[in-house]
Amino acid sequence: MISKRPVHVHEAVPHGDEPPGCTSRVSVEVGGRVWLLDREADMEALWERMGEDDLGADERLPYWAEVWPASVLLGRHILRNAEVLCGRMCLDLGCGLGLTGIIASHVGARVVAFDYEWPAVRFARHNAALNNVPQPLWTLMDWREPAVRAHGFDFVWGGDVLYEKRFFDPLIRLFRHVLAPGGKIWIGEPVRTVSRPVWELVRREGFTAELLTVEKVALCGQNATVNLWEVTIS
Repeated sequence: MISKRPVHVHEAVPHGDEPPGCTSRVSVEVGGRVWLLDREADMEALWERMGEDDLGADERLPYWAEVWPASVLLGRHILRNAEVLCGRMCLDLGCGLGLTGIIASHVGARVVAFDYEWPAVRFARHNAALNNVPQPLWTLMDWREPAVRAHGFDFVWGGDVLYEKRFFDPLIRLFRHVLAPGGKIWIGEPVRTVSRPVWELVRREGFTAELLTVEKVALCGQNATVNLWEVTIS
């Protein structure tokens, strides 16, 4: 589901803005409910339509157009912690099609959700309405240049945001900027080698990192093994 490249623009989605060219719908079961997510096309179809000029310096591939297993596990965890999240300020990193932000809003969290791609946040807003949940604040934002209040979020989460080492330092700086005292960060990530070094880096930067669970996620005919980490400031 999730976008993994930052951009340099910060803008909230206008009220009533409709998604462009919706052509397909994805059904995702999380917590006993089927969540509906509209999108323009899958990532591979969008990728094939892109030219070299569309990638830019940040290699902006359309990861936002997919639903990722890490986000499904995060959605489960959000539902398990519904009472804790209700009424709390939460930040959704790389919201993509909006699955985790929608689930959190459904349980009563006060959600700010951002992505680096404008079509992602437009579809996310559409998908919140499709699932009949209160709208989070959807916004276009670069995680290297956070345009949110310092220490303003009790809970922060992201699904599959650590797939390149160049993201480690910017995300650690973001965590330090946005997390409220006593706050928690939840990171869902598929089991892969590239993100292993980040947890020692996180600990050296004064955070604690605990592996909460490892679960299988069935999605699109495949079973992925996904880690869920909780990060706090020591």
